[in-house]
Amino acid sequence: ALLCTSVIHPQSMGVGGGSIFTIRDASVQIINARETVPKNFNPELLKKCLGGGLSGDHLSTEWIGVPGEVRAYEEVHRQYGKLPWASLFQPTIKMAREGIPLSPVLARFLYMLQDDKTLQLRKLFTDKNGKLLKEGDTLRFEKLADTLEVIAEKGADAFYTGEIARSLISDIKDAGGILSLEDLNSFEVSVTSAWKVPLGDFDMYIPPPPAGGATLSFILNTMRGYNLSSESLRGKQKTLTFHRYVETCKFANGLKKFLRDPRFGSEREPLKMTQEGFAMKMRALISSSQTYGPQHYNVTPYLDSWGTTHLSVLAEDGSAYPSTHISLLYSLWEIHVHYSLKVSGHLEMSLFCSIKTLDVLMLEMAIVAEICCQ
Repeated sequence: ALLCTSVIHPQSMGVGGGSIFTIRDASVQIINARETVPKNFNPELLKKCLGGGLSGDHLSTEWIGVPGEVRAYEEVHRQYGKLPWASLFQPTIKMAREGIPLSPVLARFLYMLQDDKTLQLRKLFTDKNGKLLKEGDTLRFEKLADTLEVIAEKGADAFYTGEIARSLISDIKDAGGILSLEDLNSFEVSVTSAWKVPLGDFDMYIPPPPAGGATLSFILNTMRGYNLSSESLRGKQKTLTFHRYVETCKFANGLKKFLRDPRFGSEREPLKMTQEGFAMKMRALISSSQTYGPQHYNVTPYLDSWGTTHLSVLAEDGSAYPSTHISLLYSLWEIHVHYSLKVSGHLEMSLFCSIKTLDVLMLEMAIVAEICCQ
């Protein structure tokens, strides 16, 4: 299902991205394959972000992160897979080669491909006359099908240490990128335990940072304090309930800046976000009759992030496999495409560039510098 989704919605996920799985079996574990910072990433690039967010002047192949998606599939299949690895790829290979109707969602992204800088990428989404495809037109990714066939036959190593890796890195370097074979060779999936968070009479299991589980926990704990019932969604109470929910989400957005990679930062703030006492204190700051400016919620301006897919699978034996997958194909006009294989290098490092205030950006720069020096 995930591979198929990457063909239908390449703007939201793909083999050039990353993912986080929360798997409930006998216990709940997290398989984290989020993209990582290339060893040679230059933190000075982040100074280009100040005041401007994402733009063509800021982004280039230097912003491509180390993809983790295929290693995630390998790890999940190693631990839980029942079907042969190669068989998992066949439906998607067929779709990519024979073609599918271009989805309404993807069609809305293609307007970004008007700039000359997007020529290579635009070739993937044009007809034989060079015109951009429209909703409902047949979309084919024949080179991607070839790539997936190699991965199906030779495993994830083909992508990280084999022929795909060598060809991909060669193209990225030719385009001025910094991703290296060493980056791909050394990528490792992180397998950890989930955080157990009390939620009233229940326990909720969430992935630790950099995932957003702590943010979700904060929202649910805050809203639980309003003693919601079916009446809360009727009449005037419905308006009040949604007002409180929106205000809670504003505070949650202001807290996102504390969701750091625990390998390079403290878990103290994210853990505090999951506590009922903290939710109670923040709830006291919510007015039932008015709203406030961004400073009240400690919100730092961010660009909207469209590049995410979530899929949840429930098995007959009661096990559950929710997963979130990340891509930055909303920056279509600046993404480098390894055209011969149709592997999009996702500009994950540009996530740092969505922050517009100097104090937060300098903190991000310090974190990246620490990562790069490991």
